[in-house]
Amino acid sequence: MKKLLIVLICLAVVCAAGLPIAGGIIMEQTIKAAVEDQNKKAAETGAAPTVKILEYDRGLFSSRVTWRIENPGAFPGSDMAQLVLESQGKHGFFGVTSQTNLRENPGYMQWVNTDLNGKDPLSIQTRFSLSGTVGSTIQMNAFSIEEKGKKIDIHALNFDISSDSGFEAMDAKGEWQGLSQGEELIMGPVTFTSDIHQLTDMIWTGKNTFSMARLKINDGKSDPVNLSGLSFNVGTNASEDKKTVTMVTDFHVDSIEIGGKQLSDWAATFKLKQIDTASLDQGIVLYSDMMAKAGRRLEKTGGEPDDFQTILKEEAARNMPQLMSALNGLLKKGLGIEIADLYIALPEGKVAGSLDLNLKKDLDASNAFMFAMQPDLLFSFFDLDAQLRLPYALAGGIPNLTQPLFPGMATGFFVVQDDILALDMHIKEEKLFLNGNQVLLNQ
Repeated sequence: MKKLLIVLICLAVVCAAGLPIAGGIIMEQTIKAAVEDQNKKAAETGAAPTVKILEYDRGLFSSRVTWRIENPGAFPGSDMAQLVLESQGKHGFFGVTSQTNLRENPGYMQWVNTDLNGKDPLSIQTRFSLSGTVGSTIQMNAFSIEEKGKKIDIHALNFDISSDSGFEAMDAKGEWQGLSQGEELIMGPVTFTSDIHQLTDMIWTGKNTFSMARLKINDGKSDPVNLSGLSFNVGTNASEDKKTVTMVTDFHVDSIEIGGKQLSDWAATFKLKQIDTASLDQGIVLYSDMMAKAGRRLEKTGGEPDDFQTILKEEAARNMPQLMSALNGLLKKGLGIEIADLYIALPEGKVAGSLDLNLKKDLDASNAFMFAMQPDLLFSFFDLDAQLRLPYALAGGIPNLTQPLFPGMATGFFVVQDDILALDMHIKEEKLFLNGNQVLLNQ
């Protein structure tokens, strides 16, 4: 019995000593897997930042890692920008706790020492569990900076993010108290959350929220803006077979005041329905690649930022066959756009409306010429139901809204109903009806 007890004690000691070592191994495996995954994505898109591990020193009870992120949010195609991170991890019995700093970045440290009296406002702590999950907490203390002789107060930030062992699911939440510049600019507090899962290399499903309590801009040069109660809820859901995704955005603003004019209670729901997953992924990759190539061309020629749009158009023309392929992949039966519960309160009255537009069958973008010759053919491809109500006092003095614009229209886009301008448009039996009358496009 005594021998068994001694053996159990020895095993306990060995396991206890081994847990911190195991935590260090898991930390190293997790970091290297994340770096490999990020660099793979960077190679595929050409625009994502790449990561390079400069030094990895794993001891028995601690680890030190130095890595470099290249092009972190810089201009597309630029490989000049870089950010060096230094992480010091302590191996514990239940995982590893790592502290990360930016001391290896001369420009950042010069700013801290010169403008913030050596007080680094940033703190990054990461936790690597024995199960492989990762969680990070990013905290930024409040600080102030001088910009063109004016003081700007940057308020505190707290951000938490966690992921599973394969980095295929992420959960995040944060709150930023905002910033202010006297009474000229006030923004915040801002809160945000995210609960997402990876569907493809470029597409994530799940829900994201964003809210901002207040935004006030009064620089004395333009009409002052005062906004309160802004919120977005953005959700992306995949079909059961994952072949299509639907994106839904709920938008709401409690009030907006522009130049002393009060606009209140804005709300709407926007939906993009049944988007082909493979084509959307292809389009995102293609767009990222064009942005990266345009950025590299601009950098090589030493052009001005204003030249970027011209170069991007040239890249788009060069990639037109691939762009058309991605577009045709998106224009499949079931694709739809929906605007629901549109509501805006104005001093003149209320604006309300809805829109539901759906493809009834696959559409080839090359048919655009055919539709230009026979526009009525469009009605065989779409379902449409749209309503909009405007206060007459807002736009009643614009004749083009209430008068027919061509012979095939029996009414204008809007008809007058008491003190309201009303639009009712729908497609029925492959015919377009506007305010109860058929519209003939071929006349």
